[in-house]
Amino acid sequence: MTPQERKAKVQELRKEHENYFQTVGIINALYIPKMAYRPSGKDELHVSFFPSELQKGRDIYTEFVSIDYDSEDPKRTLYLLKHNAHWAEEYETVTSSSGFERHIVPVSELKVINDVTDRSSPIKEPEFIKDPEKREIVDVLIGIERALLSINKKLINRN
Repeated sequence: MTPQERKAKVQELRKEHENYFQTVGIINALYIPKMAYRPSGKDELHVSFFPSELQKGRDIYTEFVSIDYDSEDPKRTLYLLKHNAHWAEEYETVTSSSGFERHIVPVSELKVINDVTDRSSPIKEPEFIKDPEKREIVDVLIGIERALLSINKKLINRN
């Protein structure tokens, strides 16, 4: 994929979240979609960031995508990585086979901002997510309940 193609795909992905950015007054949000993966020897999912992305000193908004920048989440969940001034010391460094250095961040450090089921609702306070494969049944049921309540609200408002 060429840099121009990647940039176009990122711009298209960003459109889904632009209303949120405008609503909360983040005009030039740093939006960087990333692949979530389980690094060798790790128990939970991680995302990786290049030093140049973390050096910007800004909060980073992301969503999970494939290597081809196709969304991997049907709910198009928007996540937030709050800026961490100590990122260089706190986030583990990995080097790819092609020599690129990145810092891996556990997905559990990301905060859920919203997804398609609650975008029409008032802006809510971000909450920490849990590794999807380690969630307790109660957490899963609460998520299902929230989704059903959101759908019900939309159906009532339609009539």
